[in-house]
Amino acid sequence: MFPPAEFARNLLKEAEDTHPWLHHPLFHMIWKGQLSRDQVRNIIRQQGAFFLDTLRHAAWKIISAGGVMPTWEDLQRQRSLIPLVVEEGGEDTVGGMQTGHSILFVRLCEALGWTRYEVFNTDYLPTTIIERNELFTLQRAGTIEALCGGNIATESINAIHVVRMAEALENHYGVPKSALDFYYVHAHVEEDHCERAVRILTELCVTESAQKTGLLAMRLAITARRICVDGLMEAFITNGQKR
Repeated sequence: MFPPAEFARNLLKEAEDTHPWLHHPLFHMIWKGQLSRDQVRNIIRQQGAFFLDTLRHAAWKIISAGGVMPTWEDLQRQRSLIPLVVEEGGEDTVGGMQTGHSILFVRLCEALGWTRYEVFNTDYLPTTIIERNELFTLQRAGTIEALCGGNIATESINAIHVVRMAEALENHYGVPKSALDFYYVHAHVEEDHCERAVRILTELCVTESAQKTGLLAMRLAITARRICVDGLMEAFITNGQKR
């Protein structure tokens, strides 16, 4: 067992070292402009299985905070997570300017040539569904699983990933910068999301059992992401080249 702060740092380091959004050949090919525009637009469309449903994904963090009856500490944790839900759903719902992240994803898909009907009626790959289901399962399992499977596993590295994606789509695939807010918004908010998670985890992960739970949750989430990216690679790159 590690001191809680050191445990959190170890999780962040492993996520940075192993996450497929940073290391998988598929994304390196996108960033270098090595894929066709059609390949990229199909890959991004598949990601809607998760990105169209991030509001509910975020809301489960609050639902999972606490037992049958909440404690005072549970109430404080629930309140601390409210900003994450507001950001996902759209700050314009509470007098702000920024709309919901899922809305921005739809606009990105429309800029890639998909109609709104096509976006919401995508035939998802089995590997895409596996990823989505596992990520939602972790959110429902408990606060530690939700934070380690979401904020720590992916949001901690996402600021790097989204900037590379935005730059690649603008420079190599003809997507105007005005349509890339989905990426640039995440580049600004993910650090805050991660810091909130670390603060809560240092309060919760104070036993060996809790730390094992958190580590497994992070690794399950990263594995689910990798399964999805492997499926995208096979469907749109490997099999496409065979044809």
